[in-house]
Amino acid sequence: MPYISELLNNKIYDSSDEIVGKLQDILISPKEANFAPLEFLVIKTRDRQTKFVPYEYVANFDGSQITLKNLFNKAFLSQLPSGHQYVYLKKDILDRQIVDVVGTRVVRVNDLRISVFENKMCVVGIDASFRGLLRRLGWSGSTVPVPFKVNLIDFREAKLLDNRGPLQLSTVAEQLAHLHPADLANIVEDLDIKYGSSLLASLDSAEAAKVLEEVDPTLQTLLVKYLGPEQAGKILSKMSSDELVDLVKTLSSQEASELLGDINVGHATNLQKLISYPDNTAGGLMTVDFVSARPDWTVAQTIDEIRKQSEKMRSIVHVYITDESGGFKGIVSVRRLLLAKPGALMTDLAKQFPRHSSLKPGDSTEKIIKLMTKYNLYTAAVLDKDKKLAGVVTIDDIMRQLFPSA
Repeated sequence: MPYISELLNNKIYDSSDEIVGKLQDILISPKEANFAPLEFLVIKTRDRQTKFVPYEYVANFDGSQITLKNLFNKAFLSQLPSGHQYVYLKKDILDRQIVDVVGTRVVRVNDLRISVFENKMCVVGIDASFRGLLRRLGWSGSTVPVPFKVNLIDFREAKLLDNRGPLQLSTVAEQLAHLHPADLANIVEDLDIKYGSSLLASLDSAEAAKVLEEVDPTLQTLLVKYLGPEQAGKILSKMSSDELVDLVKTLSSQEASELLGDINVGHATNLQKLISYPDNTAGGLMTVDFVSARPDWTVAQTIDEIRKQSEKMRSIVHVYITDESGGFKGIVSVRRLLLAKPGALMTDLAKQFPRHSSLKPGDSTEKIIKLMTKYNLYTAAVLDKDKKLAGVVTIDDIMRQLFPSA
């Protein structure tokens, strides 16, 4: 059975054996989770007009010859039927990008395999291999030794985002929940801005925020601008405060003001404080997204608070104990919290770290690393001049500083 590359530009003969034109393209009507039957041949006639021939009038269809059952003037249409959505195999699919969820990558559609399925000629496979590209160039295995394997993707698993967009596997929606945000970020980075932003916009805002945090900072800025204020605002409002601050710093003052204007007042105030700190300092790296509890709270009260706050947090390793004025009193690990009796008080569970084991907003990255290494910390509290808890530096913030391209 042929590939589309072997069919395009072939001469087309009608029932009188007269050449009526050349094959310019093929139209299909995609069907969810099924092979797509060929609907129309798009023919460029000798007088350079475009005509459409329903596939039911095709007698022979292979790589060497295409013939019609009828005379051409009784078979062609000058316009497509209204009310139907058709996709051009060459114009809309060839050379477009497809999201390979299993391989967490983006590949290019180099060719399309056409074959018979349930007595209908259908598009059955997408060839994303290098061999498919060579076939497009006319270097078939019969003329040039081609050691590269064909890599066909089942067309039933393909879904068109739009008539000019990339292909997205139909299993994407189901599998996105199982993909790590970093893997999905790699896919977004491989797509161009238009379709990378489309993929982000198709996700739940909270999931999109996690993915955007993993995207290269330069691309982050472009994606936010392309998404527009409304769509970007929904996603950015779900980002962790430290990541959002890093992003805001890449925007112009006007763009930053517009962005912060769409965020609730309390959150915007915290962001403004974080923005004021220099990069590569504890203040510039810290997040204000943490769970705090009062010393006189019980374990049961604290767990209820965690339930309320959990959707806003990327992870919860510790609960930070503060008094009513924000004074730092210690931390309690989630492990210790779960093992404690429901009526136990947080003040009795709080672990008191030495005063010098906390950070100041102006502390350098080097000092943060030394402190976290010395005390085996996954998180480190940042205290202001009044010994109030200003924020928390996490180990992943430090790792990102050490390996920014990871």
